[in-house]
Amino acid sequence: MRRVPLLIVLLTAAGCSVPRWPVDGIVTSPFGLRADGLSLEIHHGIDIDVPRGTPVRAMAPGRVAYAGSMRGYGQVVMIDHGGGTRTVYAHLSEIQVREGQRLEGRPVIALSGSSGRASGAHLHFEIRRRGRAEDPVPLLGGFPRP
Repeated sequence: MRRVPLLIVLLTAAGCSVPRWPVDGIVTSPFGLRADGLSLEIHHGIDIDVPRGTPVRAMAPGRVAYAGSMRGYGQVVMIDHGGGTRTVYAHLSEIQVREGQRLEGRPVIALSGSSGRASGAHLHFEIRRRGRAEDPVPLLGGFPRP
């Protein structure tokens, strides 16, 4: 019997389409503890290597909770999917949605970039459930396609 990640069960039960990765690409920095120079820090999401200007899609339908700039994250979109689940898309070059906008399906919400504290073009992607960051890989049933 195939195990289905709980996030997929919860979102589909709430009437959302099956959640999907926002971009295809190689994960260059995983979730969790990582070395950053001389110290260790918690990485609250994953970094996916994509060229600048790659279309970024919403993981699932929802409402845009925030669209703008955040220190360190650069240009950011946060989407509330209901049931305490939010997603964060950061280091964007261009935002294509506005705060409060309802998203049906999985529309393009932004273009990838290197805004904020970033060493090159990529997408920083987080899933937060009830305010806590969780590793997107097991929640979405495995890594994105390269």
